[in-house]
Amino acid sequence: MTRFLLILSFLLSWGYAFCFFWMMKTFLPLRKNWLLKAAAFLVCGYLADSIIYSNDLGSLLGTMGLFLAYILLFHRGKLMEKISVVLLFYPALIAINYLMLDVGGRMFYRITRVTYEETLHSQELMLISTAIHTFSLLLRLLFWMGAWLILRKFLSKIASHLSVRMWMIVDMLMLASFVAIFIIIYFMPEDTAIVYPICGASIFSSFGCMYLASYICDAMQTAYRAQELEMQRNYYKDRIKDEERVRRIYHDMKNHLLLLQAQTGNGQNVQNAVQELQDQIQEYEN
Repeated sequence: MTRFLLILSFLLSWGYAFCFFWMMKTFLPLRKNWLLKAAAFLVCGYLADSIIYSNDLGSLLGTMGLFLAYILLFHRGKLMEKISVVLLFYPALIAINYLMLDVGGRMFYRITRVTYEETLHSQELMLISTAIHTFSLLLRLLFWMGAWLILRKFLSKIASHLSVRMWMIVDMLMLASFVAIFIIIYFMPEDTAIVYPICGASIFSSFGCMYLASYICDAMQTAYRAQELEMQRNYYKDRIKDEERVRRIYHDMKNHLLLLQAQTGNGQNVQNAVQELQDQIQEYEN
């Protein structure tokens, strides 16, 4: 049974890695080289499954540095876009991984009421530990799948439509969540219950800023379309004015030619010339 749970845990971990990888790929396109794409998936699998401990500066900085290096190396886009991706995804990544690890551990010790050393010498306790860990991985995968289903229609249009100024606005909003989750996990207070609301707020802020960025894109596209429609409207108004002016000129020319044709003193040559001009402008009457 333990072996089956370990295999299932492995599959759930890589399923989660694929989901996280796909979200990142949708948000910011990968480089076109297929070898780099394959390497990106493998690195993303390691990155997404990073273990985050409280009061552990190495895991926090290591995950952040690897995340930044991953984005710079494997993804296309401007530097501001890549920094924004780190600010958007990093708080959610470490918050979810920390919650999964911490809640799983609390569940195990609450159920078994044993010390860590005792788990190493009991097959039954190892089975319980593996089962709880597998269940935590399942919950994490379901969470990211839900996030993907909710955000998939927003992610693809964000990076290609936001200007540098808009990215700066989103980054400033995310900076507070980024700093908060980093500091609260590193400087873990005695009452660890306070960490959970902050982790939840960081996750909500990350996904909320993704939606905000998408909303800004929609607003900008709507403004561009309104501007284009206004330009088309002005163009057609000018065309109508030009047509009215041509129509007035046509009627004036037609009246002058009729007046010349009606005069009795005109010779045949003048009459022929008038008739020829009338035939030439006849096609503009309609």
